[in-house]
Amino acid sequence: MPSPAVYRSPRATATAATVLLVVCGAATLFQLVADLLLYGAVGDLSGDVDFGDETALGAPFTLSALAGLLYLLTLVGSVAAFLTWFYRARVNAEVMDPHGHRRGRGWAIGGWFTPVVFLWFPRQIAGDIWQAGVRPDATGVRPPLSQTLLNFWWGAFVVANATGRMGGELTGAAHYPDDYQQGLVWTIASDALGVAAAVLAVMVVRKVTAMQEERCAEHYARMQGLQVSAVQS
Repeated sequence: MPSPAVYRSPRATATAATVLLVVCGAATLFQLVADLLLYGAVGDLSGDVDFGDETALGAPFTLSALAGLLYLLTLVGSVAAFLTWFYRARVNAEVMDPHGHRRGRGWAIGGWFTPVVFLWFPRQIAGDIWQAGVRPDATGVRPPLSQTLLNFWWGAFVVANATGRMGGELTGAAHYPDDYQQGLVWTIASDALGVAAAVLAVMVVRKVTAMQEERCAEHYARMQGLQVSAVQS
């Protein structure tokens, strides 16, 4: 049986996640530019040339490979920071609303790495965290809060990963410039969506952190007999 949930400020983990998500987003933007340059270089080749080895593309391919390595390095850091914040936010949300969660705390980490369920478990958990941060009304009920931001973030994240896989498979199997360019179209779309997902993830982190800190501040204000504003953040 899990230990009782204890609220701890998510500010430090949110700051780390925000910084590393911005860095990862910048690396993804660099990858996007490099892949656009690579697309142009491939287009300059004769359509019936079987270039086989991608290194024959010279500097554009080298730049794209370097950008890909930089992206992977920043991705590892941003994932670690984001999941640390995500777990902390999940525990805090349980303090605020003990019965408003469809998944246990462990899924806040495990849900991202479990086959099949990774497609929706993290989004469910994020939605429960989001709703737990809403100020209850006079009857103790939390009115529904629009989750449009969560939907856009999750949609960009999932589609970016799917298009990235498609692009990797197509470019890996291509032998002719036209085929390789088709794969790069998917890869470029993935890069663009990845940048959007990073920006939206930062917005989610900031919004959830602000809601949790405000609910915590209101809790202590009530303990001291102070009046709490009815305006929802």
